[in-house]
Amino acid sequence: MTQFKIELLGEESEIEITRQGAALRVTRDGNTADLQLLHQDGLSFVVEWILPSGQRRRIRGAGFLSGDQRQMWVNGRTFNYRRVRQRGSGATLDGSLSSTIPAVVSEILVEIGDVVAAGDKLILLESMKMVIPIQAPCDSTVSAIHCATGESVQAGIPLLELKE
Repeated sequence: MTQFKIELLGEESEIEITRQGAALRVTRDGNTADLQLLHQDGLSFVVEWILPSGQRRRIRGAGFLSGDQRQMWVNGRTFNYRRVRQRGSGATLDGSLSSTIPAVVSEILVEIGDVVAAGDKLILLESMKMVIPIQAPCDSTVSAIHCATGESVQAGIPLLELKE
């Protein structure tokens, strides 16, 4: 679980994100939404939000426009936001990062104890002749590695652990 405060439309809100593979549960001001991560590349992302009515919305986001400034697009509207403060255990409920699709580990770029910055590439995966980087979602330290070069990995299985 990752918790942080954001400033959106001039108001500061507490956000809590729990990630299990590609499934995200986002809670803001007591309201919870389940999202599906469709794509992530560093601080850029695309998620799909299925409303109770069955209507689908795609949310796209990008980071580091300037310092901690970020931007997201929802149904043609642009929202600027900034992360005010982050706290919690790291990228997911248990601090682990995993692949969103079955893949083969082509390269491990870090070692246990390495200090990494948000956006740093940690592991390179290969699937269907594509190279997929697993990147640090926040500044943290590598606390465990659960895969080896050449190993086939399944979606949602922890590849490495991070701690703040």
